[in-house]
Amino acid sequence: MTTGLDQRSDPGAARDPDSEPDLDAIVVDTVPDGPPSATPIQLTVARGVIVDVVRQAALEIPDVLGVSRRGPRWRAALAGPPIAVRVDAEGVEIELRIIARPGTDLVAAGRHVRDAVGLAVERLLGLEVRSVTVLVDGVGG
Repeated sequence: MTTGLDQRSDPGAARDPDSEPDLDAIVVDTVPDGPPSATPIQLTVARGVIVDVVRQAALEIPDVLGVSRRGPRWRAALAGPPIAVRVDAEGVEIELRIIARPGTDLVAAGRHVRDAVGLAVERLLGLEVRSVTVLVDGVGG
């Protein structure tokens, strides 16, 4: 793979946009150097990365106030993290607890979170999602 960055000597000079490419950007060749690889590329994703993607996907839903357990901090500390991820050969199982905004339809919010989390994990990380369980652990701040 080759890259290059060309700086123009006269940035104010007039030029024909069809005759030469834009040279102010990094150009990356689409064809890598060397022979093609016969082995597939494997990506290893840490559990913490999956948790971060799940949290961000859930927080993008407007009905979600937070991804956490409800109650005092000591109870939340004893009960465990609000996002549990189990990975095996068949795929990923995700369980997360959300705090919904007051006045929202909890069933619809749960469906939106489930869909957003599943799509984000599959699309961004390339992992097969077996299940997404959304538990509404509270309403309001």
